[in-house]
Amino acid sequence: MSTAGDMISLARREIRRGRFQRSMALITGFSAVVSGFEAYIQHDRGAFDDKWMWTPIALTPPTTVASVAALFSESVARKVLPVLSAVTVADGVIGFGLHLRGIKRMPGGYDLGQYNVVMGPPVAAPLLMCTVGATGVLASFLRRETLSLSTLGTAMATLNDLTHTSPAERIATGEFQRPLALVTAFFAIVAGGEAYFEHMRGSFNQRVMWTPVWLTPPMVAAAIAAFANERAAHDVLPVVSLVTLSDGLLGFLLHIRGIRDMPGGTHNLRFNITMGPPLFAPLLLSSVGLLGLIASLVRRKENA
Repeated sequence: MSTAGDMISLARREIRRGRFQRSMALITGFSAVVSGFEAYIQHDRGAFDDKWMWTPIALTPPTTVASVAALFSESVARKVLPVLSAVTVADGVIGFGLHLRGIKRMPGGYDLGQYNVVMGPPVAAPLLMCTVGATGVLASFLRRETLSLSTLGTAMATLNDLTHTSPAERIATGEFQRPLALVTAFFAIVAGGEAYFEHMRGSFNQRVMWTPVWLTPPMVAAAIAAFANERAAHDVLPVVSLVTLSDGLLGFLLHIRGIRDMPGGTHNLRFNITMGPPLFAPLLLSSVGLLGLIASLVRRKENA
């Protein structure tokens, strides 16, 4: 009978060997719901005065459905999910450009950049949508989890016989620690920058609002160090990533409290969610921590 410790060890080995397609698909589906909801709330503030504002909302249901279907169908995971994920990445990049244009069109444009970047459309928010696409594309290359400890030995023996040279094959067998570390560093910069501007709107009226900003430099440094050094990837990155993930969860609870404490509280929920602190935004910081944790577990190409 397998103990909890055995199952944790199995999960670690599975991730290290690139066998976590279902898990990554589930993360993609959850991230799609979170980012889609945030896009809806933010664009509702702007009264959806541009048709492009509907695209991230329109992409949420099919991406979520494909992510759930990928739990049961490897074909969906390899053929449908990556297409929707690539479209999501493209939509995030387009949204980033449109947000820059929106800031430029505000009175004073970039000459009043410090004010307009803070009070205008959240400049980095669309790039956080790209995390959905990144995890979805990654899931399409991974292999399915082994269902039990008894079959793990056979799976690992098969793996040891493989010679993998292409990037796709290296991802499938868990050899992508360095590129994932760089992806983590990029999204840490984006998430930290977005937290800075959003909290500046609130004048940093609580000291805890500084924590995602303070965590950004060590998170970026740990991810870059993990790219350069395997020991940093195994010893430093998981610690900083866990703190970042936890800070995002704490922020989520504080944003719920902030909405509750607004005039009308839960009786005026529709308005308060729209105009109050962005409900799910802190969970996007948690997704950076989660990417860092995964990067700390997978293997480097040199270890093949």
